[in-house]
Amino acid sequence: MATAVVSGRVDERVKARAEMFIHAAGLSAGDVIRMVWERIAQTGEIPDAAAALEEASDADDPVARLGELRTAFGASKELVSLTDAQMREMIAGRYA
Repeated sequence: MATAVVSGRVDERVKARAEMFIHAAGLSAGDVIRMVWERIAQTGEIPDAAAALEEASDADDPVARLGELRTAFGASKELVSLTDAQMREMIAGRYA
């Protein structure tokens, strides 16, 4: 069977977030693209991207949640004041 290359552009944050879910499912980006295109070819229906975007919220966004946690806990005064050498020494001491 002959194959063709399909390409497109997405925001880097969208790509990184989607890749987390794709890899967690044991798939590659190529697998997902292939499945979507095959589904469209079989059904003639294009997934409703607008509905999917409306369903997504910041509460579901792990990056947004990380930002919330950082804000809630604040900066560690001890860690902020460490030099690079002190940071390396501390990390090496924990995992040695």
